[in-house]
Amino acid sequence: MSEKARGIKTYVTAEEAARLLPIRRRDSHKGTYGKAAIVAGSAEYTGAAYLSVAACLRSGVGYTTLFAPKGILRSYYGKEPEALLRSLGWGKRLKVSKKEFRELLSYDSIAYGMGLGVSRQVYKGVAYLLTHYEGKLILDADGLNSLAKYGKDWKGLFARKKCDVLLTPHGREFSRLSKKSVEEVLKNGDTLATNFAREYGVVVLLKNSVSAIANGNEVVWNQTGNSGQAKGGSGDVLSGVLAGLCATGLSAFDAAKVGAYLTGRAAELAALETEEYSMLARDLISYLPASFLEVSRIQTGG
Repeated sequence: MSEKARGIKTYVTAEEAARLLPIRRRDSHKGTYGKAAIVAGSAEYTGAAYLSVAACLRSGVGYTTLFAPKGILRSYYGKEPEALLRSLGWGKRLKVSKKEFRELLSYDSIAYGMGLGVSRQVYKGVAYLLTHYEGKLILDADGLNSLAKYGKDWKGLFARKKCDVLLTPHGREFSRLSKKSVEEVLKNGDTLATNFAREYGVVVLLKNSVSAIANGNEVVWNQTGNSGQAKGGSGDVLSGVLAGLCATGLSAFDAAKVGAYLTGRAAELAALETEEYSMLARDLISYLPASFLEVSRIQTGG
């Protein structure tokens, strides 16, 4: 009898993360490791964009660009000098311009939704990317919330998608998407995530104390992490890591496994210094290098 038939869960391990993580080559350059776009931020939530960009920069990608509303772009000047800055719209919240959104189409990965706010414009951006973009698209936070609130023909929209899509909801966000109660999501999240992934042809990373990662055919679990991540901004960090990993060449499913493992492990390492009570989302970013180091040592046998 197979492990699946016996109901045995498959967990992401350090060895699995090491196997999937692209090996860094000495004879490489910035273009080798791809371009990631972070579409995030609004007047109310400037920090979400900062955290996603800072995490993405730590994830191995060659280029990271923040696309944010022009009215708040000045907030990020000099904060992360390695990142590029681009504007989307003129105000302090996202407005969709096809001319500006076309620039996104050249990126290897896009993380969309962190701190954008819930609006028809944000949903319009989701619809545009699903039907025009051909890379790897991570939909998080208000990208998901806007989809749940304003999306009408989900099946038709996802049926026309050209990209590899990864959804990263927590329980309440997935409740809005799936039209199931939060209690049912917490109880049967793996089954619901698998069914949703199969129906819409996406990958679902359902965030929880132990996260389920489903692609419609299989589900794996990540158990790294701790209660220190139960604070605002932790999901923004994860989205940035996922965008970077996708840009370097991983599929949405593999990036979800590696990214969830590495971010959770960073939280465990941070807790050794800060304790879970005092941990901030920015601490996860600070400990990402140590988390990557552990995995890379397995790759090299060091």
